[in-house]
Amino acid sequence: MLLTTVRPTVSPETITKVTRLFNGTPGDILNELLQNARRAGASRITIDYAELDGMTHVAVSDDGCGIEDPARFLALGSSGWNQEIAQREDPAGMGVFSLAGRTILVTSRHASHKTAWSLTVPSYGWTGDVALELEEAARDIGTTISFVLPDTTAHYIERSVTRAAEFFALPVLANDVEVPRRDFLADALHITEWQGSRIGVFTGVPSYNNPSVNFHGLTVQSRFYDLAESLGGPRYFTKIEIGNTPDLQLVLPARKEFVSNSAYKALKVACERAIYEAIGNRPSHRLSFDQWKRAGELGITLPEAESKLLHWSPAVAADEDTLADHSERDADADIIIVEPFEPVIDQPLARALRDNPLRNRLVEPHTPFAGYSWYDALPRLCRASFHIAHGGGSTIIRSDGDDTSPVTENIEADRIELTFDIETAGSTVQTTIETDLAFGIDDEIWYDTIEHIRVAWTPSPSLTPDTLVDLLEAVCFCASSDSDADSWSTQHDRFLRDARKAATEILLGEDAAICGQFRDLIHRNRWLLPKGRGLVISVGAETVEVKLDTAALDV
Repeated sequence: MLLTTVRPTVSPETITKVTRLFNGTPGDILNELLQNARRAGASRITIDYAELDGMTHVAVSDDGCGIEDPARFLALGSSGWNQEIAQREDPAGMGVFSLAGRTILVTSRHASHKTAWSLTVPSYGWTGDVALELEEAARDIGTTISFVLPDTTAHYIERSVTRAAEFFALPVLANDVEVPRRDFLADALHITEWQGSRIGVFTGVPSYNNPSVNFHGLTVQSRFYDLAESLGGPRYFTKIEIGNTPDLQLVLPARKEFVSNSAYKALKVACERAIYEAIGNRPSHRLSFDQWKRAGELGITLPEAESKLLHWSPAVAADEDTLADHSERDADADIIIVEPFEPVIDQPLARALRDNPLRNRLVEPHTPFAGYSWYDALPRLCRASFHIAHGGGSTIIRSDGDDTSPVTENIEADRIELTFDIETAGSTVQTTIETDLAFGIDDEIWYDTIEHIRVAWTPSPSLTPDTLVDLLEAVCFCASSDSDADSWSTQHDRFLRDARKAATEILLGEDAAICGQFRDLIHRNRWLLPKGRGLVISVGAETVEVKLDTAALDV
């Protein structure tokens, strides 16, 4: 093989495929023609359209400098713009080819010419197979391009014009009515200049249905950087209006996304910095400690996060706890962070502290704040354990799972004490509180059913079967999301039925549990009873007698 040098070239056959380079939607066509008119120095653009026989006729006119060289106008990849525009916007010389495959009429007069010219390009005339004849025409300086869009309604063109002109730099008249325009960065929380472009910072959730880039009126969707403060704080995202930033380039020919070059990567960092600048203009923030450090790395000095935390709510087995207290309180010296425990510890802990002044001081941990000086200085409630005295023996259930002995049965205890540590700046204070309930697990498995939960209790007026049912639900009910599982409602009803049986049997005995099961069964079917009537049921070993009472029972 003969080795030599080679150079990339464009095959002449490429021109034959030009009709497939562009999508050619009305929106794409209008965007490209508006861009060309703006680059030509137009002061305004007029778009006239009308629907006739199922087709919409469109004419786009401008008062720009006009087309100097008709041959270059149809030269794929040759833009013909001056050096300033070429450097600022990187025009590809492909805009007019968004009309490739359609019949168009072009009329133009360049500022340096005394007369105008017109050219008809038939649908088959875009591939260079036929010579196209120029004709002399009469018009002022500027350009008009007329074309027909079959199977397109005037209403659709109206919508396309509205979208194309919405953030355009020049006035656009559609059928003699100026199309409303607005600032692309209107309502921005903060705007910063960056290398000839503008970056706007907004609050809310970025929508992929809305553009985030305005390239001289051509809008593009591209995700740069978004950031959410923690603990329910606002979320921020950025939009950019491209100006004279030549290193930012869009992928050709469609111009729907950025070229991933060094300028684009620098833009993403600039967007990140702009968000931190915007946050710095606010009175406070809830950035995580890592985000706060990142702001410093980008040269933005921020105060520490606002010292707020959520009131403590004991953990539950379900994925979502709709009853959790999500209210906030100031993270002052009076509060205590509760280290995370399993529901089997958290629920009896909350019950033991329900009337204790300490309860109102407890707050949820928020690990994103770990590292802030105020957060790290707060006291912590940790290492909780339940000491159960029963029958001359004792069992200790610890939050770390290192129990003194496995709990294999329900226990009516002689005494139950809750012990926990409160750590503050290296010192530890242990607190002991008498309580009436603790939960244990009888096996080294996940306690997702009542069968694996063991209850230790001391008799108490406030510890009723209904109360125990609520606690059992919080400790171990979590509906299965498997596609073959019953509905949440069915699973929940079944769990409550089993929990009522277990709670009644534990606290009141087996006879009460049996009566409770029958009562639940009848209660679920009470709708069968005629209004105003009562029911008497007698159940024996082999007989069941049911009798309707003549009067309603007062129950």
